[in-house]
Amino acid sequence: MFLSGVVATTILFGRAAAAAPAADEEAPVVSRTIEPVEPPPLVPPEALRLDQGTAYMVGRHTLKLGLLAFEFGITEKLSVGTDPPSWAVRAIGKIWIPNLHVKYQFWDRGRLAIAGHVGGYVADISSGDNSGVVFEVPFSALASVICTRHLILHGDVTYVFARAVGNGDLTRATVHGAAAVRALQTGLMAQIPLTRVFSLLALGRVQVYTGDIGFSANTQIDSYTSATLNGTMVPAVQHPWQVVAGGTFLWKHFYLTAGAGYGNFFVPGLEVAVPKRSVVPFLNLAVVL
Repeated sequence: MFLSGVVATTILFGRAAAAAPAADEEAPVVSRTIEPVEPPPLVPPEALRLDQGTAYMVGRHTLKLGLLAFEFGITEKLSVGTDPPSWAVRAIGKIWIPNLHVKYQFWDRGRLAIAGHVGGYVADISSGDNSGVVFEVPFSALASVICTRHLILHGDVTYVFARAVGNGDLTRATVHGAAAVRALQTGLMAQIPLTRVFSLLALGRVQVYTGDIGFSANTQIDSYTSATLNGTMVPAVQHPWQVVAGGTFLWKHFYLTAGAGYGNFFVPGLEVAVPKRSVVPFLNLAVVL
């Protein structure tokens, strides 16, 4: 009996010794995958939905129907659209201005976004025996910089190229005295996000260079007399400007921007300035689908 107990005890201790790791053996290392922590956004993501006049885009396969622009996002970085205000000129100026624009974003990383915008406008100024067309092509370079959580700056430099073809009277192609001319403009808009969907806006715009554009017009005074007029269209104001303040709500499917300021009114899209300085309205409504 005593012998069998000793043997059993020896067997138990032997199993325990075999189970315990040797003193010189290292403990097994357990590897764990650490998921990367996403940094907090620099500004509320909703604030970056402000695509009108900025380097930000409307979004892939997104349709925006607004007072100032109809826009469709082909990809995240490419969109096409048209400007309703230019079509509406027909109601007050009796001229057609079909138009189309393309916007492409070259860069969007961290605090900086850069985009390009080019538009094409054709104004038919034909009347009676006269025929003529005015072409206008604005080229814009846009940059948006996130300075702080409560400040985003949007700047642009725009060159407007205009050319008259035919023998129509270019003076007919005006909107309250504003005519297409070659010009260089620059603008700056400050966006101050206060909530996830609301931002204050303050913007200024000035035309630093204004070029003239030539035109010609033929008319038949009577059956024996015709007259030809050649001239140059000189804008009444060489350096129009405006300052505007307001606010914008950027909900998921609806955008509302409103405000007012003072200076020369720049026709949206065409970027031609009305000569007379007055109160400048600032309004845009858009539905996003």
